Amino acid sequence: MTGRSFRGVVAQAGAAAILVGLLTAGGSAVLAADHAVDIAGSAFSPGSVTVAVGDTVTWTNADAQNHTATADDGSWDTGTISSSTPKSVTLATAGTFPYHCKIHPSMTATLVVQAAGGAGATIPPADTLAPEPAAPAANHGIELALLAVAALGGLLLAERRFGRRRS
Repeated sequence: MTGRSFRGVVAQAGAAAILVGLLTAGGSAVLAADHAVDIAGSAFSPGSVTVAVGDTVTWTNADAQNHTATADDGSWDTGTISSSTPKSVTLATAGTFPYHCKIHPSMTATLVVQAAGGAGATIPPADTLAPEPAAPAANHGIELALLAVAALGGLLLAERRFGRRRS
């Protein structure tokens, strides 16, 4: 078997492993997601966001004046959101969280955090939620894991296919 054919098989096996990894990961409920809330015209948009436990919500301010996103029960607070500094919160516990801007109390919205598997919603204690950095670094863990699965899958398939012919 020529090196060119072997590389082709490895590439095809790697692509198949990536596809399987993506399909498996895409159907999984354990992957966290990012959600965006825009602030413009002294209003949160959308006015209600539904997310899952572990998801991150990022508020971006298009207004000239500063705002906050602060849970009515005080369980989380983004701090001041300027027009140049988006702020994020990762949600650890299920519940329904009406929130407001501390600077402009008439600005209100709701954040609904659903538990995985449909478990009952509870309001978390104040210390379970923490604001995230303004510009969180990209998490490439899933991409690296899929790449590793693809490489391993390609090697195993190639060995299986070509290992038999050598014996």
